[in-house]
Amino acid sequence: MRAVVLGIDGAPALADVDEPALRHPGDAVVAVRKAAICGSDLHVLAGKIPGMAPGGVLGHEFTGVVAAVGEAVTSVAVGDRVVGSFLIPCGECAACAAARYNHCDDLRVLGYGALFGDLAGAQAERVVVPNADLTLLRIPDDLGDEQVLFAGDVLSTAYYAVRLGGVGAGDVVAVQGCGPIGMLALQLARGLGAGRVVAVDVAAERLDAARALGADTIDASGVAPGVAIEELTGAGADVVLDTAGGAPAVLAQTFDLVRPGGTIAVVGVYSDLETTIPLADLWLRGVTLRFGGTCPVPALWHDVVAMVRDGTVDPVAIVSHRLPLDDAVAGYELFASRAALKVVLDVS
Repeated sequence: MRAVVLGIDGAPALADVDEPALRHPGDAVVAVRKAAICGSDLHVLAGKIPGMAPGGVLGHEFTGVVAAVGEAVTSVAVGDRVVGSFLIPCGECAACAAARYNHCDDLRVLGYGALFGDLAGAQAERVVVPNADLTLLRIPDDLGDEQVLFAGDVLSTAYYAVRLGGVGAGDVVAVQGCGPIGMLALQLARGLGAGRVVAVDVAAERLDAARALGADTIDASGVAPGVAIEELTGAGADVVLDTAGGAPAVLAQTFDLVRPGGTIAVVGVYSDLETTIPLADLWLRGVTLRFGGTCPVPALWHDVVAMVRDGTVDPVAIVSHRLPLDDAVAGYELFASRAALKVVLDVS
């Protein structure tokens, strides 16, 4: 079957790989219909998530149709349309029992290599999904594949950020980073009653897109964001959602955006082992700083799908490019250069 794999040069490549098969009673095989390219896939290519061997299948955002199920699977059946969770928790440890699936003792991730369970990814014609009762969700008949595609990762992560930040009615919310998660987070914040949403980024086209979704914007390449948000709001943000991650300087910028007594919620990925945090300033201003880590998708995706259905959020609005699987390498180039906001691959 055709799949997008990690090439020997560290770049994505299209290749023929072996057909997947059921290995455990809780497994399901899904014939993939839609797959998306995620920022975390770029981390794999950059070696920031070590353990992925050349030839390993990439990707973890997908929808499809169940093609086969193990004897222990009860929640989905052959022929069901499903969306998959990018993380594969065991479902049996104490963390899973508390729905803290991101803290699972045996957490695995599709398409992340040996350190995360050595599971083949979903940018392929078919994928094996372990623990299918927990990690596959049937798609309601009244929703299309693209409407729920991101429930398995970036949409649930955006909702996770909003929940961590405690966004409430009338709040001023600053969204740091206008990538896919940021764009979804600003929609969710507005849909859940935020009084004002301010998007912060350095890319003009992404700021334009944020304005089209109803946000005020700050171009961090031209002004000091902390000064700009005080001019906009008079005090700073009640809640800052850091969906960007990356360099410690991005995290430092959130401290300037938040008002005294406000909250910073961080779901953007930081790989630096150490950084400097202004403890005295944060303490004096009574700032709450919350790190989210990986999103516990199966705990949130029912709520997320309901919000798609009622119009609180429109995930399809972030899709900038749709390409066939055979053009996946070009899709990666578009996404890595930030020429694309979100690339969806049509697999079948």
